[in-house]
Amino acid sequence: MPKFKLSFSKKDNSHPKVKVALREWLVSNCGRESILDVYGANGLMYESVWKDKVKQYIASSGESISFLNGQGSFDQQLFDIDPYASPYEAIKVICSKSTKNKIGIVCTDGCLRRVCMMRTGIPEFIQAQTGWPKKDLSLMAAIYHRYPEYLRYLLKCVIGDYRIDKLVIKYGQGTWKQATVYFAACLSRSA
Repeated sequence: MPKFKLSFSKKDNSHPKVKVALREWLVSNCGRESILDVYGANGLMYESVWKDKVKQYIASSGESISFLNGQGSFDQQLFDIDPYASPYEAIKVICSKSTKNKIGIVCTDGCLRRVCMMRTGIPEFIQAQTGWPKKDLSLMAAIYHRYPEYLRYLLKCVIGDYRIDKLVIKYGQGTWKQATVYFAACLSRSA
C-alpha cells in the first residue's frame, strides 16, 4: 500500500471572480449584442454573465478550432475564448473572419507565460506568428516577467487589421496558477 494517497482533479473555472469581472468589463466596454462562446458552452460563465448580459448567446460545437475554421464568417460582437492552453489560434481565426469593425475578446491564456515559466519552449504556432525562437531562455524570462508587453506584441501578430483599443490583464494566484493569465480586449479595425 502506498505511503501517501495523492489525488488530483481537474477544476474548471479557476479564479471565477476574475473571470466574471473580466466578462462584465467586456460587456460594459465592448457591447452586449451577441457572444460566441468558443470553449465550454453553457457553463459557469454563461450562468454568471452571458445569459443576463447579452442579447444573443451562441456556442461552438465539437472541437473548437475545427468549428471556427468551418465557419464562413462571424457576425458576433463578443468572443469568449477560454481554452485550457493557447487562445491565440482561435483569436487569429476569429479576427480573420469577423464582419464587425469593433469586437471584444475575453481569454484565458494557459500557454504563453506557463511555457516560459517551465522553460519548455515557445509553441510552433506562436513561433510562426512572432518569429520568436523555440527555446531562448532570455526571451522566455522576459516574457514571463514582462508579460503585458509580449502579450500586446503577440496579439498584434494575430489580430490582422484590428488594433487594440483597450486591454485588461489579470494573473492567476497560487502555486502553478500564477502562470495562467486572463485578459480581455476591445479591438477595432485599423483605418
